[in-house]
Amino acid sequence: MELVDDGFAMGIVTINGERMLCFYTDILGFTRSGTVTFPGMGTVHKLAHGRCQIKILVLDNEPLAANPGGGFTAATGFRYCSFQVAEIELVAAQCRAFGCQLVVEPAEIRPGVRAAAVEDPDGNTLEFMQFDAQ
Repeated sequence: MELVDDGFAMGIVTINGERMLCFYTDILGFTRSGTVTFPGMGTVHKLAHGRCQIKILVLDNEPLAANPGGGFTAATGFRYCSFQVAEIELVAAQCRAFGCQLVVEPAEIRPGVRAAAVEDPDGNTLEFMQFDAQ
């Protein structure tokens, strides 16, 4: 496969649009970069943070099933997205203050590497990694 862009976009499907958009913009710092409406399905809200892109599809109607939540090991398939951050304790505190559940509290997982995991408002697991300067 030859990629024409070395970035990556993640898609999240929700019926909880307002809260999800608030979390990803106000708490994680993504900016809104556009919307696309698909009549009868929903609206995709495009968010960007550097080269990271997230597309949040807010459905017009209730889906047939929901995310099982429960962190990394609750189910198979795409279970988490990972972000490298500068201040893991601050990110964890902001997520907690927003009402999100920390699945893994910030901790050193090996020398010079700290990790934490949080569930967004819909129960999607996000991993945060902090690598200390060598």
